[in-house]
Amino acid sequence: MKAIFSRQFRDDLAREEGRYHEISERLAGAFHERVAGQTREIIRWGGGDHVGPHGLPCRRSKPFPFYISYQVQGDTIYFLGLVHERRHPDFLKELMATARKRKSGD
Repeated sequence: MKAIFSRQFRDDLAREEGRYHEISERLAGAFHERVAGQTREIIRWGGGDHVGPHGLPCRRSKPFPFYISYQVQGDTIYFLGLVHERRHPDFLKELMATARKRKSGD
């Protein structure tokens, strides 16, 4: 199974890790390891069967309040972004549409 991490996913991870780092270096490390562990699980199982509130497959990164959103196409998993559990369900869809418009405008 091939994994592709979107720019949005990497930016989200860096931003949230930075926020946790302001509180504690250990907390930032724990957040990073939790997300890394969850992405490894998603890759190992070829996705999953859970669909989040935004209509895309996801996995919750407990105890942190984020969903790891992804899409499976063939033998490739695309990691789309980290979405806070309290975000409106259309948030990620709007972000993806904006990114597609920017990309097609290049």
